[in-house]
Amino acid sequence: MQEQLTAIDDSFVSEKDLIVGKDTRGYECSSSVLAERLTQVEVAMILEDHNNRDYSVIAEYLGKGFRGYHNMSPGELYSQFKEQEETFWRLFDDGELPYSEEDDPANQNN
Repeated sequence: MQEQLTAIDDSFVSEKDLIVGKDTRGYECSSSVLAERLTQVEVAMILEDHNNRDYSVIAEYLGKGFRGYHNMSPGELYSQFKEQEETFWRLFDDGELPYSEEDDPANQNN
């Protein structure tokens, strides 16, 4: 994936280096980490919908498009993640995330 840069005070910062906030478990989360966590939750939900033969979300994304989490501002990402954080941790704790993101600080202890 191409590195995303964000303009801050007349300079550019990699989204991997831009700490947006802490999650409920105390991990400092960058824009990149939040975008990947949200993507993991979304993929898990799409897979669950597929198992239930519900294709409405994927059909909407293909029909109308989806902006993409890596294209959101840090504030938007943090807000979106706070709405999905409980789901993320449930999937994480149950080992049900569709893939593991090595840059996520939550995976550093696993």
